[in-house]
Amino acid sequence: MSIKLWFRGLSAFVLTIILSLTLFSLPANAFVASDVLVTSDVLVNLKRLLEKNECNKCNLSGVDLSGKDLYGSALIGANLTGANLSNTLLNEAKLDKANLTGANLSHSSLLGIRLNEAVLTNANLTNSYLSNAEMAKANLSGANLTKAILEYARVSGANLSNAIAKQAYFKNAFLSSSNLDGADFSDAILRNVRLSGASLVKTNFIDADLFRARMPNDTIYNGNVAEFGAIE
Repeated sequence: MSIKLWFRGLSAFVLTIILSLTLFSLPANAFVASDVLVTSDVLVNLKRLLEKNECNKCNLSGVDLSGKDLYGSALIGANLTGANLSNTLLNEAKLDKANLTGANLSHSSLLGIRLNEAVLTNANLTNSYLSNAEMAKANLSGANLTKAILEYARVSGANLSNAIAKQAYFKNAFLSSSNLDGADFSDAILRNVRLSGASLVKTNFIDADLFRARMPNDTIYNGNVAEFGAIE
């Protein structure tokens, strides 16, 4: 190995160490959006989350956790309104009863996440991965689920009224007894989805794939959704 190549490799190694030390030494307020006014308790709670991967019932409104590894984190009942969680790893995280109103979860990995009774009104979940997610009785009214993947997700008894789920993937998902009124499922994959007892008033199923879907009256999809008040 030449001296020149040896120095080049050493420089890269030193730079990596410097960047790592810089990242881990950043104060908690470095993870708060610059245009968000936060209180001292939010900064304290954010520090706790980053150090312990747990902050149940904490106020974390407006925090910027985009791109962070929060695998298996405990945030039950936490206030994450307006938080930026885009590109975040939240597999198997526990966010039951959390408030994520207006939060950005686009492109995030949420496999097996628990969001039972969580509030996700107007949340951005575009291109997110929610396979095997537990979302019973969650409030997703007005949420954007465009191109999201919810295979085998359990979303029973949830509120998806006026949600946007264009080109979303709901194969084998459970939407039983959920409110889908006014939701847009155009071009979505809903094969084998369970819709027993669901409300479909003005739900848009144009060009959606409902093969072997179980309809609100517990019958298998026969090509007609108009009888349930839906659009196809």
